[in-house]
Amino acid sequence: MDDVTPAGRGRRTGAWRAAALSCTVAGGAITAGAVAAGAAEPSPDRRPPGWCAPEGTLTARAMPQKIRISECDLRGRVVRGENGLAATVPADGTSVTAHALRTDGASELRVGVDEAKGEITLTTTGTRVPQGRPREFRAPLDACKDDAYQQEPSKWPKGSTIEWHYYPGTAGLPMSGVSAGVSNVFEARTDCTPSHAFAPLPDVSAKYAGQTTKAPNVTAGAVCGDRDGTNVSGWEAMPGAEPDVLAATCTWFRGPTTIESDTALQEQGKKWWAGPQDGSFCPAGSYDAAAVTTHETGHMLGLGHVEGSQHSKLTMAPTVAACDDDPAALGKGDYDGLIALYGARSSA
Repeated sequence: MDDVTPAGRGRRTGAWRAAALSCTVAGGAITAGAVAAGAAEPSPDRRPPGWCAPEGTLTARAMPQKIRISECDLRGRVVRGENGLAATVPADGTSVTAHALRTDGASELRVGVDEAKGEITLTTTGTRVPQGRPREFRAPLDACKDDAYQQEPSKWPKGSTIEWHYYPGTAGLPMSGVSAGVSNVFEARTDCTPSHAFAPLPDVSAKYAGQTTKAPNVTAGAVCGDRDGTNVSGWEAMPGAEPDVLAATCTWFRGPTTIESDTALQEQGKKWWAGPQDGSFCPAGSYDAAAVTTHETGHMLGLGHVEGSQHSKLTMAPTVAACDDDPAALGKGDYDGLIALYGARSSA
């Protein structure tokens, strides 16, 4: 039988695995190409190091982890990390973290820009899902009892109401899975309680601000681009992305404070299911848009991946299988992470 029913919740089935792409950027109001006060200008008499090519994409692994701007100014350049994950280094004094949602593993690229110190810091990690049971396999914990979580380097201010827009793309895919995924995180939806929600809610809210004609700030190659001041989630054709990429999220922040976030789901060459909220069944080989968006919205709010097979039932595990709707329901660790970030929303 080709269809998979929602009755399989609680079991992670399917042979394909996926991990998510998100980009986080921390920013100022300086225009592209400008240099903040205190940042050292490159010396015209100093020859850049061999790894600092004057044109084209740069590779994080070929460069030092910490780079002096005076030695190699990466601002405005594209840097590629593990598994093809890449991001444009902000030219406005911000920093960026990228996560890639793939069918075969997880990747993270973090680019920290500190113009006051005149430094750029690169951190990149990546994993591939092994065939069969991995050597370090540990049986998954019950998501309702697993309290593991990781935090990203930034979050929105407590009590914020985050306005977001929907971008429909060009393939005619439905909005319902995207909107459900966003709501799942802000409303702490779960299968762990009779009310299907954790309480109290985290002290951060979402407001849908309507459809937009602006695509998420993710390039055709699934590279985090330049922010434009609008939070956008939706569908986007990314023909230049590696074949295994499912989604991309870019979140911009200044210091410890997030200021913008975009999510793009790959509409080209991928099969999608809106999720069981529509009362439909999952066509074999399809990915649950609600589950993927729930995971990506977790990144948007400051949650990182929780590694390890024992945590694979949590929403923020770095993998998700085809037709797996489990990540659409938060586990205890996912919820605990949100409360650690934002505290509890007042009942008033």
